[in-house]
Amino acid sequence: MIKLNSDQLIFSFPSLVDELRALVAEHTKDALPRILSEDRNYRAARPWYDQDKRRSAHEEILKRSDDWIRKAYASKVDTLVPREIEGQIGFQRTLRIPDDGKTYSLPPGLGQYPLRHVDDYASAVPSRWLERGGVLMPMYQAEALWLNFHGDYPISIKIGAGKINALTGEEWQGGLHQSPQDYLVLSKQPWIDGFAVSKGVIRQFVATPLGDGCTVEEQVTGKGEFGGIQIQAYPMKARIYFDQFIKESLPDSLSDLLPEPFIDEWPNRLYCAMAWRESEDSDLEMGLGMGGRMHQEIYEDSYGLAAWDLEATSRCFLHLCNALQWREITGTNPPQAPVTAKEYEKAGLPWFDYYRDDLAVLEGSKILAGLKSVREMRSEIKGHVGTPETGVTVPVVLSCGPKKRPGQVREWVE
Repeated sequence: MIKLNSDQLIFSFPSLVDELRALVAEHTKDALPRILSEDRNYRAARPWYDQDKRRSAHEEILKRSDDWIRKAYASKVDTLVPREIEGQIGFQRTLRIPDDGKTYSLPPGLGQYPLRHVDDYASAVPSRWLERGGVLMPMYQAEALWLNFHGDYPISIKIGAGKINALTGEEWQGGLHQSPQDYLVLSKQPWIDGFAVSKGVIRQFVATPLGDGCTVEEQVTGKGEFGGIQIQAYPMKARIYFDQFIKESLPDSLSDLLPEPFIDEWPNRLYCAMAWRESEDSDLEMGLGMGGRMHQEIYEDSYGLAAWDLEATSRCFLHLCNALQWREITGTNPPQAPVTAKEYEKAGLPWFDYYRDDLAVLEGSKILAGLKSVREMRSEIKGHVGTPETGVTVPVVLSCGPKKRPGQVREWVE
């Protein structure tokens, strides 16, 4: 099931919640009687570095009744089973980085694109949009975007640009594949900014008119047939999730009913406050082409293909329209175009980096690496090379991941 809420696509799998609750209930039949039969006069098994806390915990357990233990067990279990299994995908407006041969850090999020149900505008959208369903979103020509992912439950996500896979460069196929891997894993991958062209490097998603020959779809297939973006989600199987994420955390003794430790958070890349500027646009349907180069790692699936429920899948088509189309279809103004990279550089605001060393990184696609950027394609179509885009200086790079790159010193930013 797919929902649209606060301009985010939400892929929801309610049937998996019932499966997980059934698995927990089966486990409880054995575990709870064993806990109730424990000798209360024991030393708490959980390690406590503070001896006073350990003594206090021991005394608390001694005076608890069976009824209290049942309620504490139920409360603990309730926190482990997700009430909803959802994966949220937002579409962030961002700086279009220069296509100058350099490899840049991650640009900021400048707010979400608005999304609307295609079916709400049945009389105004092309008939082919109605056949595909989904949502529509406005983009200016040459504007860039990135996708951010939220959700605690592992979900594999396939992303297509005009039915060309953004990780492999191959034409869209049903199901999931690992040679090469044609999907990313939500909960491991926080975002994706572009097409995976090599290990640790992507080329930015940039909007370009469908039919001008510059989209990735047209370069691979020779046709501008679909445009837009399509996303398909496959959740982890309930049994796999239970075994890997719930079973070991279920209470197995009285000491397991003690409080959980505190967990730190790290800096957030989203919603860097900036002003907006006006921009003109033409009346064309949009697809995605390649922009500048950026440091970004796409992580290998550490769970394996067998972990994913290929039957419980949802797929959504996101139609890209330009500013004039958006006004004509929805009757509302599109967002103003974001600031340029030069304007961002002048303001002295930070860029970002995300790093983790516990997951392998995909090598990138040889197919995509062989394609041309929007700037290169337009220069080729016009018959001349054209002047390279002017680069920008990146003054501060903030780490927004759980790890820092080897040798990196965290900068102080007031």
